Amino acid sequence: MNEHPDTDLLLIRRPQDGTPVGTVPVDGIDQVRAAVARVRKAQPGWASLDPSDRVRHLSGLRALLAARSQEIADRIVAETGKPEVEALIEVASVVRLCRYYERRAPRLLRSRRVSRGWLLWKRPRIQHEPYGVVAVIGPWNYPFILTAEVTLTALFAGNGVVLKPSERTPFTGAVLSELLGHTDIPEGLVQVIQGGADTGEALVAAGVDRVHFTGSPAVARKVLAGAAPRLLPVSLELGGKDPALVRSDADLDRAARGIAFGAFFNAGQTCLATERVFVEEPVYEDFLRRLTRVTSELRAGSGGEVDVGPLTTPEQLGTVEAHLDDALERGARVLCGGRRVDPASNVFLPTILADVNDRMRIMREETFGPLLPVMAVADMDEAVARANAHPMGLFASVWTSDAEVGRDLARRLRCGGVSVNDTLSHWAIPGLPVGGRGESGYSRVRGDEGLLAFSRSRVLLETGPTPSREPWWFPYRPWSRRLVRATLAWDGERGIRRLSRALGALFGRGET
Repeated sequence: MNEHPDTDLLLIRRPQDGTPVGTVPVDGIDQVRAAVARVRKAQPGWASLDPSDRVRHLSGLRALLAARSQEIADRIVAETGKPEVEALIEVASVVRLCRYYERRAPRLLRSRRVSRGWLLWKRPRIQHEPYGVVAVIGPWNYPFILTAEVTLTALFAGNGVVLKPSERTPFTGAVLSELLGHTDIPEGLVQVIQGGADTGEALVAAGVDRVHFTGSPAVARKVLAGAAPRLLPVSLELGGKDPALVRSDADLDRAARGIAFGAFFNAGQTCLATERVFVEEPVYEDFLRRLTRVTSELRAGSGGEVDVGPLTTPEQLGTVEAHLDDALERGARVLCGGRRVDPASNVFLPTILADVNDRMRIMREETFGPLLPVMAVADMDEAVARANAHPMGLFASVWTSDAEVGRDLARRLRCGGVSVNDTLSHWAIPGLPVGGRGESGYSRVRGDEGLLAFSRSRVLLETGPTPSREPWWFPYRPWSRRLVRATLAWDGERGIRRLSRALGALFGRGET
């Protein structure tokens, strides 16, 4: 947060106790344009390398990240307040994705042949080329993983990057660029600029070739508006209101523990967090008891051995308390939690709410905090309908002992992915893409889809020795009509009939 706008500084405070982490100068329009220009100068040489050569240039980063993991985690903890283990998970996830793309990028991005059909004298290929300069605008809730993974994906694809971290987490946002300085990539290929909304707006307008934004739908609309004049491609990773569906045959102990983890990891400040639970009526009260017991055992605090840390920003704490107050006014019941650890703390106890209804803000708006509403439903049809009614569609979980039913429910849910009897674990598998639909965005990160999203596909069609003209060129002749009819027969029929019909059309048999 820029608490001293007259001095153009970001003053960062620890969520744990409000003590200063440090200050960072804000970059103005001229600095933003200069950063883009530096990347523009360095990127063509990087793009000209074969994907396997780019991997070799980046190969030292994975070991460097692992060796410096504690330093990175310390920055994350200082700016976000999350438990150290969760900060280390961010680093481990980036290391794992690096390893995955080191193997996959050379194969996935290489030029490949496609079928030429009956055009035997053609040599069609698909190539992948980078966009150029990619703007990455990152969030504060996962300040390392959600900036480093996107930046590295863009680099593997041959792009240069200008990264604007969240104004809440500038020190964590800068660490990847510092580490990349110890690798063999071209100087200037990755630039970090610091600031708030004005800096992000300037970056979108500074002549970049693609924008990747992670954040809220409201800010995403502003990013799209800024990109519209130049028709810039924009990828969006937005929020979620992820549902959990608990069937009456589920292992309720596992469901309670898994849902509590999905809801309260990073104090609920996760786009993939479980924010709504729909439980079949016969096991509703039993599940509530188990979930309340598990949640009550969680250790919440600002340091030491804790499970749930403080909310990163005072504004987010305000949203949590506003959603809770609204729910209580409309008849919700608190089963555990429901308050701060102390009045001056950003630590809010993990909270379970029962007797919730659709009029409550907590069922309609993304909370992004440690509040979990649980609703009874008559059956899974009702649960699916309620889950799909929300405009966000990022991820979901289904809890059942029947694997076939689990797959069927997963298929019916309107979202970017579903876990059956698990939650959040898909992030540990770098080959799985992550993304949503509706107000959760439409893009994909991670996996093969995430890598290809940062490259353009282009066609190379070469023609071998042929006569002086293609058979379909001007002037049109009776032969031209027969050729088109033969093509229709060949593509429209099957088996030996396909060949006979095509030959008949080509040589005019049956033509009147």
